[in-house]
Parts: sequence; C-alpha cells; structure tokens
Amino acid sequence: MSEIIELKNKNEQIKLKKKMEELAAKYFQEGYNCCQSVLLATNDVWKLEMDPMLISAGKFFQHGMSSGSTCGALVGAQMALGILNERYGTKLKNKTANTLFNEFVGAQGSTVCKELRKKQSLTEKIGYKGCKMITLTTAGILYEFWENIHGKEKDLGNYSNLK
Repeated sequence: MSEIIELKNKNEQIKLKKKMEELAAKYFQEGYNCCQSVLLATNDVWKLEMDPMLISAGKFFQHGMSSGSTCGALVGAQMALGILNERYGTKLKNKTANTLFNEFVGAQGSTVCKELRKKQSLTEKIGYKGCKMITLTTAGILYEFWENIHGKEKDLGNYSNLK
C-alpha cells in the first residue's frame, strides 16, 4: 500500500515540476525576464500571493544584471527559495543557497549569463529561446530542490496550489 502512495506522490511531483517549468516558460514568453519568470511560476505553484513589487524588484536581474554576470534565473530561484523558507518556516541554513547554486551549475555548466549565452546556438539566441530554456530548467531545479527539502516533511497537497 505504501508503495502505491509513494508512486502517486512521485507522479504528482513530476506533474507539478512540469507545470512549474511550463509556467516559467509562459511568463518568459509573455515578456517577463528570467528572474521574474521563476518568481511568478513559484508564486503560482505554491500560491504565495507575492506582492507585485517583489516581481518588479526582479526587473533588473535580466541578462546577468545587464552586465552578463550572474544568471537572473538563478537569482530568481534563490529569491524564491528564501520566500518559500519564510512562508513554510523551514529554517534552512545559509549554506542551502550554495547547494541550490551547485544544482544550477550542474545543470547549466555555469552561473555566468555571458558564458551561458555564448554556448547557445544562433537559433537559441533568436528570441532568447536559449534563455527561456534556462529559465524553465531553473524553475524545475527549484521545484525538485524544494521538494527534496520540504516535501519530505509535509504532504504535497498541504502546500501546493496546482494538482
């Protein structure tokens, strides 16, 4: 019986991760930048009711803060992690940010926007398709990361908005 419940929870997690990625891609396509798109997807999935000013605060993190430095999607994921931590009282240690950072590096190869864009093909650069992929992937990384931390402590249905 517990194996069936675990399988159901795993299937729900896969579905929610995909939804998080789709939402991040949708927001990016609508004109929000990478940082804002990750924040908005997080807001939707966990029904956080973020203040619109917080989303506005992410505006200048696009294109590595317009200097090619830290990827805005990673900045958005770190901001979202802090919000989730506060909202659910998880009491994460500061080194948790480094762990999320390392997950991002493992998936993307770098945190530097300029380097990430340099690796993109011409097709990926047109319309920022490559950045959209990084953004949706980062949203998925954040989802899995949070599930690994928090999902073990709480039933998925208690805090996730989308099923």
